[in-house]
Amino acid sequence: MNDEQLYQVALSLIPNLKITDIRELLNNFGSPEAVFKKENFKEVSDLPAETRKALSNGSLLSAAEKELKSMDENGIRGRFILDEDYPRRLRECLDAPIMLYSRGYCNLDAQKVASIVGTRHATPLGRETAQLLIRDLSRDFPDILIVSGLAYGIDVISHQAAMEFGLKTVGVLAHGLNEIYPPSHRRIADEMVVKGGQLLSEHPWGTPSLPYRFRQRNRIIAGLCDVCIVIESGIEGGSLITARFARDYNRDVLAFPGRTVDKYSKGSNDLIKKQFAGLIESADDVIREMNWISPTKRKAKQQNLFSELPVEQKMILDVLKVGEILTLNDLSIQTDLKVNEILSHLLELEMEGLTESLPGGRFRRKSR
Repeated sequence: MNDEQLYQVALSLIPNLKITDIRELLNNFGSPEAVFKKENFKEVSDLPAETRKALSNGSLLSAAEKELKSMDENGIRGRFILDEDYPRRLRECLDAPIMLYSRGYCNLDAQKVASIVGTRHATPLGRETAQLLIRDLSRDFPDILIVSGLAYGIDVISHQAAMEFGLKTVGVLAHGLNEIYPPSHRRIADEMVVKGGQLLSEHPWGTPSLPYRFRQRNRIIAGLCDVCIVIESGIEGGSLITARFARDYNRDVLAFPGRTVDKYSKGSNDLIKKQFAGLIESADDVIREMNWISPTKRKAKQQNLFSELPVEQKMILDVLKVGEILTLNDLSIQTDLKVNEILSHLLELEMEGLTESLPGGRFRRKSR
């Protein structure tokens, strides 16, 4: 058994302390193991009595041992908040979980991550909106990661659409990974893992699903993403909680509008009306709001730009192959151009983002 991981899990199990307080203990003492040293925690005057007792009597370490055993037996992966593979976007959030437990594996630090949330009572229009959004996003960004909560309605529709269009998707759960709620989504959850996605929870094995834990779950959905997209929501829908978390974490929040008379559009309409969320009607709107440029469009743009370049600049780029670093003399010899001419052309090429200068009078072509 890995002692370091034992103390990491035990730290996450400390009772009667907010996550921010646990992180402060970790920052003060430097490591999870150091937090459990009596000479350290006895100096913290404002620790609750139950917390102090749990730190000293070994109960947390015993519980952590059981958790590590369950993880090993069930193929569960643990991520501690200081681990390199802990999702960087989530770690920025002050109330990020100390531990994350996952089944399956995908890159949570994908270049682009979109959380898609909405009502559990999705209308046919809401279903179609989610499917078309994910279809069109997948065309321009085949590596975008889709995050949601595996709940009824927009959540599960988004997970299914992501798989249909070849995207990886993450379901964030409000309970231990021993169960799936709702149980009817078990098959979909298994399929997500098989297709390279992931099930994620901050809760140890065996933790039951309770109402307040769904609100806690929503902050993780918000913290993992670049943009939180709301598709249909009642005026008090859980997706509005996710949107507020996202806004608090400085994430972009976007929403599809609905008819003013529709019960399950009132929440998303209200987000837009109060300028809490940007109004979108398509994937193109998302891409524009996020200033995303698709790899295929970028390549076409660069090809068009290359065809419009002066002959001398094309010669320089032909010589300055991707991965090579050449000096001015090298370029002059291989192009038959004078050094001062090459410098002038290199300046223009650098402004176009096609080359870059390096220390020592060397140059290379960018591989964008």
